[in-house]
Amino acid sequence: MSLEAVRTARLNGYAWEQLALTWAASSDWLLSLCNLGPILRSRQVVMIHDAQIFTQPETYSKGFRLAYHTLLPRVARRARVVLTVSDFSRRELEAAGVVPQGKAIVVHNGVDHMKRISDDAEALSRFGLQPGRYFLAIGSLAAHKNLPMLIAAAKARGDTSVPLVIAGGGNSKVFYDQGLTDEQGVKILGRVTDAELKALYSEAKALVFPSKTEGFGLPPLEAMFCGCPVIATTGGAVPEVCGDAALYARPDEPAEWTAAMEKLTHDTTLCDDLSRRGLVRAAQFTWARAADHILDAIAAAESETPC
Repeated sequence: MSLEAVRTARLNGYAWEQLALTWAASSDWLLSLCNLGPILRSRQVVMIHDAQIFTQPETYSKGFRLAYHTLLPRVARRARVVLTVSDFSRRELEAAGVVPQGKAIVVHNGVDHMKRISDDAEALSRFGLQPGRYFLAIGSLAAHKNLPMLIAAAKARGDTSVPLVIAGGGNSKVFYDQGLTDEQGVKILGRVTDAELKALYSEAKALVFPSKTEGFGLPPLEAMFCGCPVIATTGGAVPEVCGDAALYARPDEPAEWTAAMEKLTHDTTLCDDLSRRGLVRAAQFTWARAADHILDAIAAAESETPC
């Protein structure tokens, strides 16, 4: 099937992916970067980002779980090359029986896309925030994002004059509907633009990232790229990504998050040190390096005799 036929096929969703893509330019490599690909195609590189559909099933709808539980292991077995974004995700995918032992190749995400984003100079004034006088959290109401714990930890501080600001997760009304409201020391913004987000990263006292698990954890790296100190979870792949450039707290210990926020509120030396280390750490994660690793994986597969 020609690429033009694939583009004009009267299919959509899983049907387009599983039928039209299977035979598209079949002598070429198909690069599928968003977890799934056609289960009948072997000349394929598929990137499976994490195993959370198996380890955190309550986060997803029944239909989505059924589709992924059916398709993902079959894609992983059939594709010549399987990639994932962290050693943590590789181990989780193997443990869940999604990817055969030893097959997945780790290719870390890049973060230098932040160079292309210009920060919104008016964002802070529009949100009623002062530079260096707020903690930033990025997330949603998905259970593994752990925001209720973080809100409780922020409210437990002795000094709440530096608010916890929560961005992301769609319209802020969604948070209010779940009983999470603006209170002393907590401010909910809801969805923000990329330009607003970069401004929020750049001027925050620190990013606080409390997820119970993450297959990679891009927001801490984005914050580091912008010179923002990071308080990071010990859950999932986040320590693998952040290395020694973050202050850590356990996701099930709210007192540790309270203490970490209180410490950074007053310790400017530590904030400056985390900012410097974060800039060095973020510089190691580039999309060019990720692309090189993918090309190396394809070259290695080309040199092997297919099973």
